[in-house]
Amino acid sequence: MARLPAHALMQRAGVAVARVALAIAPHAQTIWIACGPGNNGGDGLQAGAWLQAQGKQVLVTLLQQPEALPPDARAAYGDAVAAGVRFVDQAPALLAQDLCIDALLGIGANRAPDSAMQGCIADMQQAPCQTLAVDIPTGLHAETGNWLAGACAGQCVHADHTVTLLTLKPGLFTAHGRDAGGQVWFDGLGTPTGNAPDVAGAIAWLQGATLHAEPRRPEAVPLHSSHKGSFGDVCIVGGAPGMTGAAWLAGSAALHAGAGRVYVGHLAADAGSAWPELMPRPLPGAAALDQLPLATATTACGCGGGTAIATFLPTLLDRCPRLVIDADGLNAVAANATLQAMLRKRTGRQQWTVLTPHPLEAARLLGVSAQQVQADRMAAANALAKQFECVVVLKGSGSVCAAPAPPPTVHYCGNARLATAGTGDVLAGCVAACWAQVHQVSGVAAGLDAAVHAVNSAVQLHGCTANTWSGDTTLTASVLAALLPRYSA
Repeated sequence: MARLPAHALMQRAGVAVARVALAIAPHAQTIWIACGPGNNGGDGLQAGAWLQAQGKQVLVTLLQQPEALPPDARAAYGDAVAAGVRFVDQAPALLAQDLCIDALLGIGANRAPDSAMQGCIADMQQAPCQTLAVDIPTGLHAETGNWLAGACAGQCVHADHTVTLLTLKPGLFTAHGRDAGGQVWFDGLGTPTGNAPDVAGAIAWLQGATLHAEPRRPEAVPLHSSHKGSFGDVCIVGGAPGMTGAAWLAGSAALHAGAGRVYVGHLAADAGSAWPELMPRPLPGAAALDQLPLATATTACGCGGGTAIATFLPTLLDRCPRLVIDADGLNAVAANATLQAMLRKRTGRQQWTVLTPHPLEAARLLGVSAQQVQADRMAAANALAKQFECVVVLKGSGSVCAAPAPPPTVHYCGNARLATAGTGDVLAGCVAACWAQVHQVSGVAAGLDAAVHAVNSAVQLHGCTANTWSGDTTLTASVLAALLPRYSA
């Protein structure tokens, strides 16, 4: 704003909003814009002026006296008046091809929409046409993706489209953001990245919005001289009585994601049979872990491990160079200070760990409630990564991958098809397979960077597989595992 002429940035924002409005509702005759008291409302006013000039009938409900608007928004109000925009006290009658624009609250909001705004929001919800939000849907926290303090879902805008300006807002991609924001459009308003603040100050990175791995690289073609040892070994430790399927699912995921050999160490005396390509190893006690190549493999533990997994964790924490801890393994660590201390010491021995909690498991590890974790998912993931000196995947809407050194990565891929039993076990096995292959290529020197790369790749494969599922039936975990594409390190 300091480098540009007065009001230039808001004028660009108005044009950006108007362009998206025309793209999503090209046949709209009437466009109703609800404008709040700040600069978000100014963006709406500027968009209204531009749309009116394009021949649309623009009606604006302004929840502020014009003279009390901030300077840029006051100038935008003058432009709207000059363009012939009409101001109304309530929402007009709209048709299906028309459009509502939410310009009530922007990224600076920190409390629930007031009663006047809630009246406008109710009118948008009842309108037969689409709603376009400016920068962030009103009522959504721009950084956390949660509802603003004192608000609930019914008091906030659920937009069909959101045009976000200058920079992507992480709240659009995690927690409630994916449901509230709809289709997200981005406009940098003509500001080159060289003029932006240091990108090292970013609080998060977004991965997977195009459903391709980022950065995208040419697919690696395995050498003809490859053998099964070329793609790394994976060990799965879990599958207590009544939960043997969890270990088999993790093993299947590792197999399909490209690991060369997969050993499944099951804790139940009778684990049944699964895929013939998987190599079962019964584990009646921790001493039986000698049957597994722990010193050279990448190990995923805890999948269906029950309380019995706690007996195996001291050996696994001590001996595994690359360890993925999931499910009951996380619960065992949360309940045992000795295991927590062992976990923190691994980094000093150049042993690396990945934790894959869902919100409740993360809450147990942090000693807080699941609601507190969900209130700021990125902060919770960062706290876990720092506390235990490891890489963390906080699963959920907009899975967050964090390492001890932020910023974290928020993943766009994935959907509610993953909200079914066993998909977390599939992710744990996929992480182990990707990590095993990265290690084969990069070796020990890559360390933490290799773990971060493998984790982000696995979350991407896992989520994109759910996104591309076209069946009318439930995407079960066993089908998900079998559909995972082979990872190319």
